[in-house]
Amino acid sequence: MVRNTRTRTRKTRSCPTGKILRASYTRGTRKGKRVSVPEQCIRDVGAPGKGFRDGPGIGPLRKGELSKFGYENVAKLSEKARHAALTKAVEAYGSLTVWRKLNAVAVYTRRISPASSQIFKADMDWIRIKFGIKAV
Repeated sequence: MVRNTRTRTRKTRSCPTGKILRASYTRGTRKGKRVSVPEQCIRDVGAPGKGFRDGPGIGPLRKGELSKFGYENVAKLSEKARHAALTKAVEAYGSLTVWRKLNAVAVYTRRISPASSQIFKADMDWIRIKFGIKAV
């Protein structure tokens, strides 16, 4: 028996309450291979009706600009270690730039990881008190 794969239709998958269906996609691995990721039910973290309106919002983040000073995996870092890393970043970029970077990450992680977002906000307040918000 020969199957005609072109005319077969896919059954629409339904997800439980609080989850949405993420479409299948293809991603690249670090070694350059292509891997197909199947469709899957994921946790719904968006608010209905919210999204990009006229512009791109605050835009994409530039990865690694704070992590090169040791400011990464903030949920597991102590407050002292976070502040030491942020002090180095303020010396390199200035307090306003670092404050804006933390604000962007806090906004983007507000729904996905509220605990981390609170840490970013606390570090923003610390920068404002310690260094002030001023451009270099």
